[in-house]
Amino acid sequence: MKSSLNRRSWLARTAATLLSLTVAFAIGSPSAQAKPRPSDISNIVPTIESISVQNGQLVASGTATATVKGETYTSPFTAPVTIALAEDQSAATDCPVLDLTLAPLHLDILGLVVDTSPICLNIVAHHGEGLLGDLLCSVANLLNGGLSLDQILSGLAVVDPITGTTTLPGLTAVDLNGLLTGVTDLLNGVLGNLLGSVVADILDVDVKHVCSILHLELGPLDLNLLGLEVALDDCNDGPVVVDITAETGKGNLLGNLLCGLLDGGGINLGSTLGSILDSLLGAIRQ
Repeated sequence: MKSSLNRRSWLARTAATLLSLTVAFAIGSPSAQAKPRPSDISNIVPTIESISVQNGQLVASGTATATVKGETYTSPFTAPVTIALAEDQSAATDCPVLDLTLAPLHLDILGLVVDTSPICLNIVAHHGEGLLGDLLCSVANLLNGGLSLDQILSGLAVVDPITGTTTLPGLTAVDLNGLLTGVTDLLNGVLGNLLGSVVADILDVDVKHVCSILHLELGPLDLNLLGLEVALDDCNDGPVVVDITAETGKGNLLGNLLCGLLDGGGINLGSTLGSILDSLLGAIRQ
């Protein structure tokens, strides 16, 4: 009986919290009084908006955005991107195999904290089958010719030390722009797959105002993106890992809801990140 009373008490507190948050959002946005649509939570998965060259290093910049009841919240991020020749060249066909690595990401939106492992793409680029394939072939050949990525991004060519003639031309400004755009599209294609990450574990944490951590795993996967053969892993032959921490407190709407779902058994092993976000949306709509 005591357990049942405690349960009802928890449900009552949760309902009161959700009601107060709903009223607060409605006051801040008149349009929020309408019943939310599925589009009211969007782009919680990170989206790369640009890749630029900073001090000879590729740097990805982007955001994850949640629009909840007419209010938009954004979490920006930056992460270095590296391109290098893979150690194993056996799978190469047209060009040496490349490793493209995106550093770990950290996002925090309304108490929903998402951290990813490094994301590695092992790429086989095919010359003549598309602009990005041609550009990555050029990068691979220049790396094979002894240039560093910094030198390649600076437009340097491979020059015969004896004759002084150019053996491999460098990237032009147009080539570099096409490369940055193509790599941005390639990484966003991979990040979109994070919605399919599967809950592999739920770990209890003994930290005030922090709920259990969801440990999700994606892959390893074999993909075909933009005409490139791509193998996706965590840079150590394992799955890409996504850890989600729910932080409760004032203003942490998504964190409070996720804690409620965990406590109420609404999230189980085998759930996907997409289904978890759907559950959060369902809780907000009630």
